[in-house]
Amino acid sequence: MTNRRELNPDRDMHDWAAVELQKLRKSHGMSHRDVAAILEKDRTLISKIEAGESKLQEEDADKLDRVWDTGGRLGRIIRWAKSRHSSEWRDGRARSESRADQIRVWALGWIPVLAQTEDYIRARLADGGRDDADSTVRETLARQKVLDRKPRPLVWLLIDQNALEHPVGGAEVMRGQLARLLELAQSASWAVRIVGHGSGGHVGRDGSFELYRVGGADVAYTEALGPGRLVTDASEVVEYDICFRQIGDVAESKGASIALIKKIMEGYG
Repeated sequence: MTNRRELNPDRDMHDWAAVELQKLRKSHGMSHRDVAAILEKDRTLISKIEAGESKLQEEDADKLDRVWDTGGRLGRIIRWAKSRHSSEWRDGRARSESRADQIRVWALGWIPVLAQTEDYIRARLADGGRDDADSTVRETLARQKVLDRKPRPLVWLLIDQNALEHPVGGAEVMRGQLARLLELAQSASWAVRIVGHGSGGHVGRDGSFELYRVGGADVAYTEALGPGRLVTDASEVVEYDICFRQIGDVAESKGASIALIKKIMEGYG
């Protein structure tokens, strides 16, 4: 029998929600099955949430708050947890990335990390005044190695044209970077589409994000200055999925994207 980890509600707000859920369930004399019936979910999910193996979703928290008349206690905890910027989200992103069978990325300002060359990475860090280049380069290249596992994950990249035209590190670095993109765009496990200047004010202008499909379920990671935010709430992840599809609708076709990459590459001499 596997030992359950000890919940730490003082330091982890999802653990706090799990403890509160169990307390409220017992105070109302309900079983896991009873709570599952309210939420129209499987009984085992409630057990996993209380054990810290799964996270209570905002929609479900709000529903239980209404049924139990808690004054919004559970929903408030979950919204607070979702609003925090934490390095734990970055670690969660790394775990999802390493296990994902599908990876979808919308990149607004930079070439996506998974497609960056070492020279581009170093130039990006140097332009940003970073003094920990070697460790960050190693970390980034290690992230890219997850794509070499068998079977290879399928990767979709939607990239804003400005990311290709912004000269990071000079012409030679950019030629090498765009050559790498061309190579990926023509490989079987990658799809690379460029969102051109004529795409207008689409929803992707609000910021970059990534979607990871692990075991049939998606999680999203939104970019930010410092740690980004890992999104696990199913209803919110759906919104990112819709956004990715909408951005894809205004992206160039495979052939047109390859032609545009080559054209921009020629401009670097």
